[in-house]
Amino acid sequence: MTVALCLFGVPVEGEARDLRDTITSLWPDGIRLQPTAPPFPSHEPHFRASSLQGLDSLNTSLASSLGFLSLNSSASSFTFDIERGVPVRTTDSLGPLLAERAPTLGRGKFDLALTYTRIEFSRFQGRPLDKLTVDFQHEDSNGNGIRDTTGPFSFESDVVRANIKLSIKEDIWALFGTYGITRNWDVGIVVPIIHIQLRAVGDATVVRNSPVSQFVHNFGPDSSPSHVSGGGDKTGIGDILLRTKYNFLRNQGAWPDLAVLGQVKLPSGDPDNLLGTGHTNFLPMLVASKTYGFLTPHVNAGYELTTGPREDDNLRYIVGFDTRLHPRLTVATDLLGRWEPNRNGNGSHILDLAFGLKWNPVGSFLVGGYAQIPLNRNEGLRANVIWSLAAEYIF
Repeated sequence: MTVALCLFGVPVEGEARDLRDTITSLWPDGIRLQPTAPPFPSHEPHFRASSLQGLDSLNTSLASSLGFLSLNSSASSFTFDIERGVPVRTTDSLGPLLAERAPTLGRGKFDLALTYTRIEFSRFQGRPLDKLTVDFQHEDSNGNGIRDTTGPFSFESDVVRANIKLSIKEDIWALFGTYGITRNWDVGIVVPIIHIQLRAVGDATVVRNSPVSQFVHNFGPDSSPSHVSGGGDKTGIGDILLRTKYNFLRNQGAWPDLAVLGQVKLPSGDPDNLLGTGHTNFLPMLVASKTYGFLTPHVNAGYELTTGPREDDNLRYIVGFDTRLHPRLTVATDLLGRWEPNRNGNGSHILDLAFGLKWNPVGSFLVGGYAQIPLNRNEGLRANVIWSLAAEYIF
């Protein structure tokens, strides 16, 4: 099978009830060709097992990739303290885009943020989603342990090739709430609403590598259809995040401000419709940041453990900085990485670059936006660009 085997993600000769099943529903019984007509000996072309295996592999890979991408964005607030009964900003910068910084909100402060993120996936393992290919091999008909290329069983060298035109789009609305319990301790929740669209058109052809191929391998009235299409749209709550952050070092000379963050991802999203992973994840993270004049660099690093497959455990890291261009305007840049050490092959290490700005038009109200682009776009399921808009208010 080609490298695209890991990805396809869409439907069938009709609507699949669950989006997670759209790959296997494309050809639900595998690809079966027309039985050989007389006067030739009866032969049922044996591609069913390999095609079922291939479609199932694609289905699994797609669900895993979307589960990680659906909550890749986060919001961060700029800090306030209460002095003389009014909110006073304690840092010059308005804060990073996707990263955390060490300072917390302050006791009794509540931060509410809403983000909208748009993702149109365009490539999988370097291949355009509208030009994906999977090759299904013939089974060993004569039981000799090999696929014959010559002789009466040379038809074993034929291949059924499925060409897929795939479209996958996500819209993510996320509501963030953070409350300062003490000067150094915040707790928060993130509730995402996800809308996902999957569309696919599939065309299967016989790649003829045998002189007798035309007599034994053909599509017909008693075979699987050579042309299929399908898709679906689903909207619902994604995996909810519970977060807490404790700032244990602040304003200690040359030392950076330091904090520890703990995050639990709950399996609230429907995994059958690709709105969640179906597993609980735990992410402890170390956060460091320090302001030097108009520049604030920051580093986040943590290891996420999942109750699902060990291959989904991953190291998360963000390195970047935010810069104050004006007291009411900050620009920021972040390098985002996710490495899955237990997973071999393509897509185990994802690198993205994000850049954008935050604007404080009035009071403690913030608006902002960012664009996120892949640095290794040939790894995994990727979009050419992910963009997001955000609004934030601190009470």
